[in-house]
Amino acid sequence: MSFWHEAITLLLGTVAGLGVGSGGIYLLWLKEGMGYEGTEAVFLNLLFFCAALLTAAAIHAREKRLDYSFLAEIVLFGIPGALVGRWLNRFFPPAILKLFLGVFLIFSGVFSLIVTKKKKENTKETLHALDKKEKQDYNE
Repeated sequence: MSFWHEAITLLLGTVAGLGVGSGGIYLLWLKEGMGYEGTEAVFLNLLFFCAALLTAAAIHAREKRLDYSFLAEIVLFGIPGALVGRWLNRFFPPAILKLFLGVFLIFSGVFSLIVTKKKKENTKETLHALDKKEKQDYNE
């Protein structure tokens, strides 16, 4: 492996550690930059993601910012979901699986935007109420 391959992998690992979600970028790098076949690239990308995930989880746990109930949800639903997905993989051609993935990513992206917008609206209402209280306290 050349210096540039290692440097790009280190850079992508750093970006993944920051939470940017560079797993997809790393997958592209493995396929286009390094010439791996699809399944090999996906496997290596998953290993890369697991290493980044474990590192980030350890740091968050040390700083007491890890939500263990959410972690339990991921384990309880993620592992069976992965097994069901692996089983369904036998019955659909790759083009249909890519379509399913695309639709899933679109829906999850829209859902994330909606949840983020609601959180911002709730935060603005809370801040607005706090501003009114501060002004009231200041005027008294």
